[in-house]
Amino acid sequence: MNTVIKLTLSLLFVLGLMLDNSFGLDKQGTTGKITGKIVDSKDKAPLTGATIKVNGTNQGANSDENGEYTILNVDVGTYVVTATYIGYDLQSIPDVKVSADLTTTVNFALKTTGSEIVTELIEIVGKRNAISPDQSGQIIDKEFIDNSGIRGIENIASTTAGVVQDEKGTNVNIRGGRTNETAVIIDGVLTTNPLNGKSSAFVGNSTLEELAVLTGGFSAEYGNVLSGVINVTTKGGTDIYTGSIEGITDQFSGKSISQGYNVYNFSFGGPLIPSKKLSRFINFYAGVERDFSLVDNPVWISDQLGLNNNVLPGFSNSRWSGNGKLNVDLQELNKKLPIQLKFGTNISDTHRRRYINGNMLYNFASNPEILEKNNQYYGKVNHQISPKVFYEVQLNYFKVSSDEQDPNFKDNFYMYGAANGGANPPADPHLYGLFSVPGTVRNNFAKSTTSYWEGNLNMTAQVKRNEIKFGGSYKYHTLRYYQLYPLKTSNYAGIRDRGNRDSLKTVFDNLLQADYYGYNFDNTGEVDNGVDGAKHPIIGAVYLQDKVEFKDFTLNAGIRWDYLDANSWRIKDLTNITRFSATPGVLDANAFTDVSDPTSAFSPRLGLSFPVTNNTIFHAQYGKFIQLPTLENLYIGRANLEYWVNTAGFSGSFGNPNLKPEKTTSYEIGVKQQIGDRLSADVTAYYKETEDLIGIKKYPQLPNQLQVYENQDYGTLRGVDISLDLRRTNRLALNIAYSLSYASGTGSDPDAASTAAWLGTRQPKLTFPLNYDQRHSGVVNLDYRFGKTDVPKGVVGNILSQMGINLLYQFNSGRPYSIKDASLDPITTSQGANGGAPLKSTINGAYGPWNNRLDLKVDKTINFVKNLDLNFYVYVINLLDSKLVNNVWSSSGDPGSTGYLTTLQGQQTANGYENPANGLSKAEYMRLYDLRSKIVANYGPPRQIRFGAKLTF
Repeated sequence: MNTVIKLTLSLLFVLGLMLDNSFGLDKQGTTGKITGKIVDSKDKAPLTGATIKVNGTNQGANSDENGEYTILNVDVGTYVVTATYIGYDLQSIPDVKVSADLTTTVNFALKTTGSEIVTELIEIVGKRNAISPDQSGQIIDKEFIDNSGIRGIENIASTTAGVVQDEKGTNVNIRGGRTNETAVIIDGVLTTNPLNGKSSAFVGNSTLEELAVLTGGFSAEYGNVLSGVINVTTKGGTDIYTGSIEGITDQFSGKSISQGYNVYNFSFGGPLIPSKKLSRFINFYAGVERDFSLVDNPVWISDQLGLNNNVLPGFSNSRWSGNGKLNVDLQELNKKLPIQLKFGTNISDTHRRRYINGNMLYNFASNPEILEKNNQYYGKVNHQISPKVFYEVQLNYFKVSSDEQDPNFKDNFYMYGAANGGANPPADPHLYGLFSVPGTVRNNFAKSTTSYWEGNLNMTAQVKRNEIKFGGSYKYHTLRYYQLYPLKTSNYAGIRDRGNRDSLKTVFDNLLQADYYGYNFDNTGEVDNGVDGAKHPIIGAVYLQDKVEFKDFTLNAGIRWDYLDANSWRIKDLTNITRFSATPGVLDANAFTDVSDPTSAFSPRLGLSFPVTNNTIFHAQYGKFIQLPTLENLYIGRANLEYWVNTAGFSGSFGNPNLKPEKTTSYEIGVKQQIGDRLSADVTAYYKETEDLIGIKKYPQLPNQLQVYENQDYGTLRGVDISLDLRRTNRLALNIAYSLSYASGTGSDPDAASTAAWLGTRQPKLTFPLNYDQRHSGVVNLDYRFGKTDVPKGVVGNILSQMGINLLYQFNSGRPYSIKDASLDPITTSQGANGGAPLKSTINGAYGPWNNRLDLKVDKTINFVKNLDLNFYVYVINLLDSKLVNNVWSSSGDPGSTGYLTTLQGQQTANGYENPANGLSKAEYMRLYDLRSKIVANYGPPRQIRFGAKLTF
């Protein structure tokens, strides 16, 4: 079976090479479709052979004997579509919006030449796209992105029903799924880092064209994802030059509010060769953005910190990012070459500091620095064989690297232990064990590099009513990982430099517990071979999708097959490790095998929709969705594993190359209702069962009861999503989204059971509310704006002209937590805030407070000359300065107090500092304890005022 699988993948790879001497990435929603019917305006007879053109492109079609036409492979954007027929007047329909994977219907009623055109007989269906009736989610267009002021892909997506985001804006959960169960796709390229399941890409708002947020029912071409897809389309070049320059800052708002937020971006696109003949042959669009802030995210800061401004020291974020697209249309040079070459990139370079609460007073200079680099490139060949058949071949390269290190010693980890005579500074009793003393070194050094080449072939054909898609992909990875605890080197005076490699190797093998593969043990170079060489997992997929569209019925059916080969050594039998070598604690070579077992899974999908009335559409979906394990859960360095085999006290878990795909079975039904011409509503109910989710399992028979990642968690997810959309009417546009959801399971993430496994307690077998079980959440977006002419004359009209006000109200019912005994100090005990204090409730049996946030944006546009506009604005985050709670102390249910000092044990601890003879003070202890309790991450953003100006041309 293994040979057959590998042969299938090899044939797919060769087929891609034969078609274009290249191979490419899964298309995944880069184009849409225009369809419709051409009739005589008087007798409604179909017109056969009419010509339909998408203006500004080489795309078009002729109507068939029923007057119907289909144009595939249309890039996302807004177009003018024109129909012509001999003996009839030309008709053009403006503002036709095309979205990824969706069908836009444009019907024409043509008038005979010489007669008066009766425009009211022209029916335009789909002029404003909603999500496809056989999918769930929302299309977020450029108008919403520009008017709301929200920045960042996931922040924008969180305004959709079914999408939950924490108050810090760092994690997104779609319909009760884990954080790593959302795929972010940019211009057809999956940007998720396969090592940890998080998207590493960033796109500035100036180059965003559209976001399609798919929360359910997505078709088989979308794979390796359990919960949701954020499909991003960026702007493309045209035959004219366009662009923008924008600057945003909060530093005009004063020290009491400003947190050093600054963003500058520039975008520009148009013909690469500015001539009439070649302007549509080759064009581009690109943007670059610089983001610098003195905080990682807007943070709530207690007045008790005594700062003279609103900025935390040792806590910053700096990022350069850029993305661009280049399009070459060979048909502009030769009508017989309907081929487009498309190239694109998304890059970013981030330097940020991680905030450590215990460092806030005296040791913020040692807050670790994190360096992240993202490089993604693609090249694509798009061949339009006929108006109803095209294929794409694409090559994609992905590389992401991440380093975390002490900002003073950086990657010279062998010098960490030399600080202060080879050890951390001694504790200062006047800090009561609550804060780090100056010079305390961050005892962690970690780095990783993930890269892959991916290739894919996709073909789409319209066969009568059937839109058939077929495709497959092949992905080859290179993974390198390295982590150690540098302060351990302080015990070895002979390794102050890398010259003494023998002593350094001894430290690694016997003391440091370093986990590494793909790097040398001392981080001096890369290693590709051997048991601790780079990992090269292989991932492949094949899918077949058929979408049948009748006038009164749509059926979307597909099936997908995903394949994973960890391509690594593994332990032969985790349940029966009895073989050891003569060296104590080292596993015998016979306990391992150099071949891991590949795993694969099929996932069928079925969606349907049909009208109940002229304005009501019923839709239902069923699907099996699978997601391959995040690659960091598959591996561990052999040297590190053999060390822990003979060492007590291991609290982590080692990777398992034999992990299987995680699975979700999803059911949903819903109704979409059109109310008049401008108001639409959607109500969707869903139920999902998850199984084989990755969690931690302890094997008692393993040496020292080591823990292993296994497919053991499961859960049930259910809820109702409601959305209401009012197209702009009398200057007002309104969007409302509300979700009622219940997310329960045995683990909120792969490491959720680590404490139970470490303490040897019974691991959960019954479901409980997951950490992101936010029962009620909603968004109300109200946008009111004036045009150029719908204003009174005079000064007032000049002020109101092209002015807009946007109000965005977000609310949620808080997240769950487990009530713990407050008598065990969660700050100073070794268990930490999430440690082993006794539970006083069921797991996640209590909920945090409701959150209410209101954002305001006021903007005005001034026209200087034709096609040159200046828009300036004020954007206020958390206008009412509400205290937004992101997390609470389990011991108190409060974000800023542990509750320990109110217990008998806490009072006894405080009373122990009443004796002035030792120079300590009870009052000072209580003050510092209260300050240490105010965790920055427990709060959402305070009121922030940002000023911006954007020049577009």
